[in-house]
Amino acid sequence: MTVKEMYDIIGGDYQRILGLFANSEAMVRKFCLKFLDDRSFENLCRYVEEGDTAEAFRMAHTLKGICRNLCFDKLGASSFAITESLRNAGSTEAAKLLLPEVAADYELTVNAIKEALS
Repeated sequence: MTVKEMYDIIGGDYQRILGLFANSEAMVRKFCLKFLDDRSFENLCRYVEEGDTAEAFRMAHTLKGICRNLCFDKLGASSFAITESLRNAGSTEAAKLLLPEVAADYELTVNAIKEALS
């Protein structure tokens, strides 16, 4: 699978990320692989389960930012939704309802990166 095909599968914007990285597919590959080491999603799940709204918000916001920077639009959109559900929230109840969509988008993204770049 090519990097472009990977971006198509994950609902990302390949042309935009290429432009951001001066048309260097090697840089796109490098940063997509670094995404696999990020623990924001894992920590988001833990904090939502524990009911720690502040830390869950921080992790969701971090994940959203990474996705925006890498043009992972689909995961970025679900990360945005969960981030907003936690912003100024008194509990993680709304986030618990959104977490399955974020998890599905995250799994799709991680699996596609592994298939295309590993």
